[in-house]
Amino acid sequence: MMHSARLHLNKGVRHRILTGHPWVFASEVDRVEGNAEDGGTVEICSPKGDFLGSAIYNSRSQIVARRYAREMAALDAPLFSLRLDEALAYRGKIAARQARRLVWSESDQLPGLIVDRYDDVLVVQTLTMAMSRREKIIVDLLVEKTGCRVVLARNDAPVRQLEGLPMERNILHGDYQPPTCVSIAGIEYKLDLWSGQKTGFYLDQAENYAEVAAYARGRRVLDCFTNQGAFALSAKRAGAVSCRAIDQSVDALDLAAATAKSAGLEIEWIQANVFDLLRRYEQNRETFDLIILDPPSFTKTKGNKTSALRGYHELHLRALRLLTRGGILATFSCSHHVTAEDWGGLLQRAASETGLTLRLRRRLGQSSDHPVLVNAPETEYLHGYVLEKINERPAS
Repeated sequence: MMHSARLHLNKGVRHRILTGHPWVFASEVDRVEGNAEDGGTVEICSPKGDFLGSAIYNSRSQIVARRYAREMAALDAPLFSLRLDEALAYRGKIAARQARRLVWSESDQLPGLIVDRYDDVLVVQTLTMAMSRREKIIVDLLVEKTGCRVVLARNDAPVRQLEGLPMERNILHGDYQPPTCVSIAGIEYKLDLWSGQKTGFYLDQAENYAEVAAYARGRRVLDCFTNQGAFALSAKRAGAVSCRAIDQSVDALDLAAATAKSAGLEIEWIQANVFDLLRRYEQNRETFDLIILDPPSFTKTKGNKTSALRGYHELHLRALRLLTRGGILATFSCSHHVTAEDWGGLLQRAASETGLTLRLRRRLGQSSDHPVLVNAPETEYLHGYVLEKINERPAS
């Protein structure tokens, strides 16, 4: 199979794709030969003219090409069938869950395609023009391979606009009536997949709810940025003596409270700005034995990274002052612009400034159904630390 266009990389630049990364940025392109169509495919060639693989193409995007195969391959039904089989086979090796990610973009060699399964409902996101144009092929294959009765498109992610695509939501197969009931980390959730975060829930944290809850027994817990309450609910179920959960979204807290009521779990839900509330707790000399910080990404761009780190730093200073000696801090960063090294350095500075000694108990990452490619650092975006406060500077 021959592509209708060839993309040639320019000279004198360190190209990521030569070390295995799937992306080519517009600044790396020397020229494009032939009929290169946005949403179509191209053959990638090195500055010397060597073949480097088949890629989707979009001149409107900063990432102008994304490789989906190292060989010459059409982006057609047979290739989608193969890639989906490979993705499903990988998930079949992981502990089964009612809610899980089935396809994750570059990590499954399908750039811009995300598929999450919630019981018998699939939620699809096509975040690149090439995947959007082939949505029907993808959906037909997914229904055939999974037997799910409903497929929703949650194409309301702002990143689609970078590809020149509209933000929209559609029912692609079947008829959807919320709620969708799923069990995650032993808690039964009733989800509205039309309105929840991402595709309906933070599935990238699914394996971490139980990991953090393992430290909760007998402790007073504070869960910051709780969203639908998963960390708080898991902690209370694991034996926390009290649990307070904070979020700014009234709708998210209403869902969390309904889940808690159904599960018979008593949690104090608070609608507030986390920074403001932590300041008030500090003034009132309140303390907690387990504090969970799972903030949203404070930056969507590399340029805002410095200001984002300042915000994260302040957050950690406040949380550490509220933590009892022997207390546990579980903290997460979900931006691929903030590296594990950035997060580790931030924690070191926060510990130093508050006069604390912190012991690392666990490192956590995104759930195993969100696999990481070692050649593409952007696929590893969730960094988590479980830290124990073992010492502190005496009060003067």
